[in-house]
Amino acid sequence: MFKHSLIATAVIMSIGLVGCNLSSSSNSKDSSLDANPLLQYVDPFIGTDGLGNVIPGAVVPEGMIQPSPDGAKEDNTPTDYHYSNGRISGFSNTHISGAGKGDLNDFAFMPYTGFNAGVATIDKATEIATPGYYSVDLKENQITAELTATKRVAFHRYIFPDDQDRKVKVDLGHELLGEWGNHSREISFKIISDNSIAGMRVSNEWAQYQTVYFYAEFSEPFTSHLVLNEGVQSGATEVTDSRDVIAHLNFGKGNKELQVKVSISPLSIEGARANMGGETNAFEFDQVRDQAATAWSDVLGQFQLKGGTVAEKTMFYTALYHTYFAPFVYQDSDGQYRGMDGKGYQAQEGFTNYSVYSMWDTFRAAHPLKTIIDKQRSIEYVHDLLNKFQTGGVLPKWELHSDYTGEMVGYPAVSVIADTMVKYPQSFTLQDFKLAMDAAEVSANFDMSITGDWIPYKDAWNGDKRWIVMTRHGEYQENLGYVPADVKNNPSDIYDTIVNESVSYGLENAYYDWCIAQIARLAGDKVQEARYLERSKAFKNYFDYNPAEYGQYGATGFMRPKNLDGSWVNNKSSCDGEGCEDTPYDYFWPYKAEHRGEDFTEGNTWQWTWFAPHDIDGLKEVMGGEQGFLANLNALFTADSDADTSQGDMTGYIGQYVHGNEPDHHVIYLYNYTSEPWKTQEYIDEVMDNFYLPTPEGLIGNEDVGQMSAWYIMSAMGFYQISPAEPVYTIGRPLFDEMKVAVDGGTFTITAENNSPDNIYVESVMINSKKLDSNNTFNHKEIYPGGNLRFVMTDKKPNT
Repeated sequence: MFKHSLIATAVIMSIGLVGCNLSSSSNSKDSSLDANPLLQYVDPFIGTDGLGNVIPGAVVPEGMIQPSPDGAKEDNTPTDYHYSNGRISGFSNTHISGAGKGDLNDFAFMPYTGFNAGVATIDKATEIATPGYYSVDLKENQITAELTATKRVAFHRYIFPDDQDRKVKVDLGHELLGEWGNHSREISFKIISDNSIAGMRVSNEWAQYQTVYFYAEFSEPFTSHLVLNEGVQSGATEVTDSRDVIAHLNFGKGNKELQVKVSISPLSIEGARANMGGETNAFEFDQVRDQAATAWSDVLGQFQLKGGTVAEKTMFYTALYHTYFAPFVYQDSDGQYRGMDGKGYQAQEGFTNYSVYSMWDTFRAAHPLKTIIDKQRSIEYVHDLLNKFQTGGVLPKWELHSDYTGEMVGYPAVSVIADTMVKYPQSFTLQDFKLAMDAAEVSANFDMSITGDWIPYKDAWNGDKRWIVMTRHGEYQENLGYVPADVKNNPSDIYDTIVNESVSYGLENAYYDWCIAQIARLAGDKVQEARYLERSKAFKNYFDYNPAEYGQYGATGFMRPKNLDGSWVNNKSSCDGEGCEDTPYDYFWPYKAEHRGEDFTEGNTWQWTWFAPHDIDGLKEVMGGEQGFLANLNALFTADSDADTSQGDMTGYIGQYVHGNEPDHHVIYLYNYTSEPWKTQEYIDEVMDNFYLPTPEGLIGNEDVGQMSAWYIMSAMGFYQISPAEPVYTIGRPLFDEMKVAVDGGTFTITAENNSPDNIYVESVMINSKKLDSNNTFNHKEIYPGGNLRFVMTDKKPNT
């Protein structure tokens, strides 16, 4: 399951050093699968090719160091790992798995011999990945490279051929996807002793001042070194204020095995060194590997499955594995961490600082999943997000290494906060609720008076961060009831120029405002509750109900952009999809796909018309009632999949339902709110069968830091939460005959009687021996130790 092969070619750069001699060691066999049998169902290569953007490297659950190989382009510049690319530019030590961006990838180590210091061709037949471990043979140098890790320390082990100089290149300026703006701002490097080095890097792309320090120790002393500082060779032992540093270390001939320990810190070299001392004793690679395997076995052991195929179990447990890559612990072993203002803080007892919150993606299923299987962690996320508000002045929407990236739409942190607070109100104080309300209020409203200590609040590289962190969309929506599509063209006000993607922002902000109302209710603030409930109705103002016009598509209407004067935006002149000129429409073509900066975010109106998860009754109302709602759903799933395929984020089509991107992830479950709930079961079965496959290209879209996988886990459990912050789930089609789920210190059991690949329909369902509520729903509080959800399945479609 874990070994794959592919023929690749190599282009080799040459740089080398002179050295002396030692001898011997050996690679290790994998005993971790025997000790931890659930690991056999995890294939870290799933999603590493195609669109998934997943890394295959050595990760422990929520570990802040994630060593993994990086790929190389034909011109030998580094790029993100893809399984089909048989070339490696180095083994860097930090990654964002499943995002497809160039951030992190800090401090790339590459073993080599002779003068083969450049890109290496890998022997795909030898490539192995299991939870907490990665190994591959490098062809040119005949070196085996192995990786494992603790939470803060990466372990590299290199097995060299006999009678060859053992050399390691350390590239501190290693940059992935530089064409997207990923560059090193500042680098420093220092030789600490004859077997230890250290340094730091500040880089920018999403994160404008991503800062990380490292400390590395080698199992043997190096006998010589060479440093390239911005291309200039020297024998320097220290470099500061550089933009590009590469160090070459020569360990001479001798014992074949060389081990390296690399630890990182958000604050200092001293912190990185202390992290190594706090988590390791010696060069105990095999012991650390076993510990990593055990840690993953504990995570996977939250689910015990009966039934299903090996492929289905592999997809399930690999999906669970992927959901624990992030958010990850982002503080030193002594509790010191970097706040959102760039300053150092000491964590109070019981507090953990986390990083990599891809919340526009993960609020939908990944965070709700954690509220079921990891209650304590979900509560910790809330306290962490509120602390980020306190240290930075505003909630992040895509946080990365304590940096406000401002990436994606709206203010999704309020969804993550509200969902956990609503489900576990007894775990928070009134002061917590009020702090959450303050954080939401600031983050949902553009405020010219806020300057804060952001990193940076304003500079020549990225301008004024208010543009993207707390945009003006909410201000327009509260005053007008919608976000005007044409104010972005206003050159007289620079803050208006970022008021784009008006429909996507408007619909999502309406949902986030409803989440804020739930927080206000918990805080006892009736005024704010009423205010944000009113704002949450704004989605209705985007719907153009016109059955006569849209009947040609089988729909009663669509969500559409509006201008400041209230007129609908006409996209006829901008219709540029294949076959667009021949499409019969009068003034609005619903297939027009957009990426960013126009009126929709990574999609078109077919997908975005359904984003009102907090008010399904209200959505039905604007669509013309129950029948209009059902007609529009049917039209979505039978629409032309090929009308406009110009946007790479739109993948996994069923009609114009797009599973490869997040806005549609709840839509299949909306059939439970119609007279045809069995269609939810049909489409879920289709998605799980066709869009999740146990192959490197087996994810139909970007993993998005766990969201794509979390959808699969929730759906395999047989239910889904359409609207996070409303503690209600609605059913789908369970995948396994029996599933025991660890919840709050006990076990919740899900059974599916008469389950088979053909029996995809739900004949009956009970939770804790009672019928479900309307729309096949049940409450979060009904998932408890000793509880059960019992399905009876059939191959017969219910009569309608």
